Amino acid sequence: MSFTIGVDVGGTFTDIMLSDGQQSWRSKASTYPQEFGRGVKEACTLVADQVGLSRAEMLSRVDRFGLGTTAVTNVITVQKGRKVGLLTTAGFEDVLSMARGRRASVDGWLEVPWQPVERHCTLGVSERIGQGGVVVEPLNEAQAIEAIDDLVNVQAVEAIAISLLWSFANPVHEDRLAALVRERHPNIPVFSGSGLHPTIREYERTMVAVLNAYCGHALDGISDLAEDLEDEGLAVPMMLLQANGGLTTLDEVRRSPFSLNASGPAAGVMWAAEIASKSEFGNVICGDTGGTSFDVALIREGRPERTQRKSLHGAIVAQSTVDIESIGAGGGSIAWVDERGLLRVGPESARAYPGPACYGRGGVAPTITDAMLVLGYIDPLKFLGGAMPLDVNAALRACGSLGEQLGLDAEQVALGIHSIAVQQMGTAARLLATSSGLDPSSVVFLGYGGAGPLFAGELAAIAGLPTVLVPLAASVLSAGGAASVDVRSERILSVNESVDKVQVETLMAQLKSLGVEVDGDVARTNVPEHNRSVMYEADMRFQRQAFELTIPIDVDALDFETLKETFIAQYSQRYGRSAVALGTPVEVASVRAVGFGEIPSAAVLEDKNYGASSEPPVNSFRMVLLEGTERTKVKTYQAEDLLPQHSFLGPALVDQGDTTIVVPEGYRATRDSRHSLLMEAIS
Repeated sequence: MSFTIGVDVGGTFTDIMLSDGQQSWRSKASTYPQEFGRGVKEACTLVADQVGLSRAEMLSRVDRFGLGTTAVTNVITVQKGRKVGLLTTAGFEDVLSMARGRRASVDGWLEVPWQPVERHCTLGVSERIGQGGVVVEPLNEAQAIEAIDDLVNVQAVEAIAISLLWSFANPVHEDRLAALVRERHPNIPVFSGSGLHPTIREYERTMVAVLNAYCGHALDGISDLAEDLEDEGLAVPMMLLQANGGLTTLDEVRRSPFSLNASGPAAGVMWAAEIASKSEFGNVICGDTGGTSFDVALIREGRPERTQRKSLHGAIVAQSTVDIESIGAGGGSIAWVDERGLLRVGPESARAYPGPACYGRGGVAPTITDAMLVLGYIDPLKFLGGAMPLDVNAALRACGSLGEQLGLDAEQVALGIHSIAVQQMGTAARLLATSSGLDPSSVVFLGYGGAGPLFAGELAAIAGLPTVLVPLAASVLSAGGAASVDVRSERILSVNESVDKVQVETLMAQLKSLGVEVDGDVARTNVPEHNRSVMYEADMRFQRQAFELTIPIDVDALDFETLKETFIAQYSQRYGRSAVALGTPVEVASVRAVGFGEIPSAAVLEDKNYGASSEPPVNSFRMVLLEGTERTKVKTYQAEDLLPQHSFLGPALVDQGDTTIVVPEGYRATRDSRHSLLMEAIS
């Protein structure tokens, strides 16, 4: 028997899924911020115990180990990365601080977006590449050496980023600068914009180089873990999840560490798309409620929406990623009272340590988890299948202490925390639903994450979506994605021409060359040729627009008139026909080759063992404070007692071991053949 493993290291818990292709096992271990690998190893031990093997025995049988991690995300979030030096074209040292004129809102004030590089660590060098890639002014190597030595010896930078004007058209000067850094200071990591993102827009390209330099040290714990697992018997390379929803190797990630930013949530969306398609749902809004954040994403016609640029602390970053929006609302989000005397929730999180008050790890501030425990939604003795009992009295004390500032008792505070959290998450889901251009009746809300099933029904109602799907493995869905997504490699080429001026034959040849490169990237992960494939895309826009839509390309029959029609149709669907200015030229900003490699993966399993009756057995009743001041006696079901076609009405709770599903009043819940719980609003 061989296994596939997927692990997602979150801020509070480290989730794991183990599969042999016929069945799966899942578990959660605590995340230890100072010991990256400890939670992963503990999670591996927990699932190994479930199959009756030692950790070493299990690892020796693994033919796929996928890992998603918040290591890079955490560095960016707390803004504690390497000290970075930046080399740029003389006269363009302020490209980051100018930030394309963007300003970030901070407590009501507009401020310059976050700068990962201190201004005195940005030095210009004399050189100039022209718009067409022609060398206008040669690189002044003597000055460049002086600047490099100043950054390392005087400014004491720990990594260097290089981003020169028009370097994507001709990287000769960037390549030479990188070589000089390596020659003179071989222990200093160096990252170049043209090597990482060879397209127009110097601000975005510079941010890519800087952020990769800034967060590179986050890989240290990952490298140590990979070595430890190999020593214990793991015979296959540990693969890492990227923000684009695919896997890659540790060696490739060292070239581009920032590709791991938000990789865990991306994996969850990828597997959510697979589960939804198996249930014949094409349009889906995913809501992932973890310990620190609530992440929403759109799946359109079975495919997760993607973007090539994201906002990060107010800055615009060029990164190929599953398009996910996040807010600071998760199970560990801390409730507090602001200077106006109003109750607030998040974005600060208690994380794993000290954690919510009910964890008994030293936390004293009330969190969303504490509130849900006080209200009765969570059984304190069944949390994580009984492996981690919760302290109700500690949660009551935490809520009561905050209530003293508000003139409320503990239960009223818990109700307030619940209401605010639901509204914050529901608003994010509603904004995505209304901006999607889709009929809400055709969209399903898929709730997951450790706390997601607690809120899925309420969030769907706020977003105006009548149908909710909660997968069996909802609590560890991102880990399931790590155990199921393909290897993925992308390479991009800048075009920046009107569709009428593109040299089709030349571009076809360039695209096919990119295809060979990405296929080689995938081949280096030991994926056999028959399991590899390549697809092509074009980023298109109306002339002078700032953002693009990505359109698939048939590289063997490249027809830009057809591509133009497809672009206009997709643009009209998303923004409305009135947004299309007829006759406006359409441009191709860039083209991309994407290589895929299929490796052993966890399957979405189906169970034909239908329920003997439509009404499943009620396991118990729980007194829940749904609203007002009176507790309601709510039916509680055990997930293992629910068979396909079992159906029941809300309000009800389903204890699933690693999470609790809340079925609100006004919904009918039905277990489907894949053990997902389908909740439909009763009209």
